[in-house]
Amino acid sequence: MAVKKRAPVDWAKSGSVKLPIYFSPLKKKLEGRSNGGGAENVPGELKFKVYNSFVIYYYEKGRRKKVRFAALADAKQDGKELAKKLATEGNENLVLPQAECRVYFTAKAILKPHGLEVDAGARLLHEALSRLKGATLNQVIDFFNAHGQRVLISATPAEAYAAYQQDMVQRGVSKYHQRDVRRFVGAFVKAFPLSLGVITTSDTDGWLAKLGGKARNKNNGRDKLIAFFNFLEKKNYLPKGGADVAKGTTSFNDPRQVISTEEEAAASVTDTDIYTPEEMSKILSLAEPEVRVTMEIKAFSGIRTEELSRLWWILVNEAAGYISITDAIAKVNQRTVPILANLKRRLASYPESIKKDLASKTWLSANALYHAWKRATDAAGVPYKKNGFRNSFISYRLAVVRGGANMLPPRRFENVV
Repeated sequence: MAVKKRAPVDWAKSGSVKLPIYFSPLKKKLEGRSNGGGAENVPGELKFKVYNSFVIYYYEKGRRKKVRFAALADAKQDGKELAKKLATEGNENLVLPQAECRVYFTAKAILKPHGLEVDAGARLLHEALSRLKGATLNQVIDFFNAHGQRVLISATPAEAYAAYQQDMVQRGVSKYHQRDVRRFVGAFVKAFPLSLGVITTSDTDGWLAKLGGKARNKNNGRDKLIAFFNFLEKKNYLPKGGADVAKGTTSFNDPRQVISTEEEAAASVTDTDIYTPEEMSKILSLAEPEVRVTMEIKAFSGIRTEELSRLWWILVNEAAGYISITDAIAKVNQRTVPILANLKRRLASYPESIKKDLASKTWLSANALYHAWKRATDAAGVPYKKNGFRNSFISYRLAVVRGGANMLPPRRFENVV
């Protein structure tokens, strides 16, 4: 059976000389011990002690030598000096056959314009040939000269990501979108800092699979990476077809719940992501006016939280009966949102003095509004439901407008008191 070659634990380097450092523990037999009463050693007592040890092997004047160190740090420090000495003095007394001398001096002359010693050139060639995966070196060079010279192969992932961020600013991408890009693409770039060209679809699939949350969160990350890789290909950070690394990743699906009992079947039709009119009435009745008005606009118009955090009162046209979601505040597209009867009645109950500036004066971000709303639902003893206000508006509104099968009973959510 072949003996597996031991791998070095580190290297001592200087110039073109690279000395491997091996872990080689020493085992020392212990002297016999008494048990304190003059008796012999207790059976099973440890008879050997193992000491950490590190060795460096090298050749000097044609002979193989070994030097041992008690600690890795000592091996690296003294080994560096030894490598420096070998690089400077060489192997002066080594006698080579005439044919090998000719090969050595020819190789040295060939490598001199490139600033490489013979051993460094040999290692460089070995590393290149090891990475060709079946192709020849000439084939790779010919392909690069024909197709790859316009690719910015020297750019790091961090540099490409910085260019992508600048491109988003120039295109006027929303801050919300930029935030998600930082969350997903920024983290991806940190995970793969070395080279864009070596990132594979398998690498990307593995990174996405480790994202927290459900399938939707993973697919959001996948979408952001696909957009990023499309940019990389378009701007020549990757060759043509390079975006396939991200496009080839697998989309995610949450496993479907398997129902095995009647109780589970009944629970599956519960409206877990929407509020009942009774729950909404209780929340609003106990909320302070400043936070209550934001919940009313959200729950009875269905606008998005990000849009509400940027909404100005001047865009709430009570007389005409609509809210203008302009391009400046829209998350996706600008539009007008109708003010239904219940919301119109509620807005009319507030004095005109507060209907100035921003509708959400205290909470200027979606996250700040979320925490304010959760405090309000907690105070009312009602569980906070993520996106519950918007989901409730849409669900009840569809039940009223469309009716029919698979719809909620047409309870008038907009009539919540």
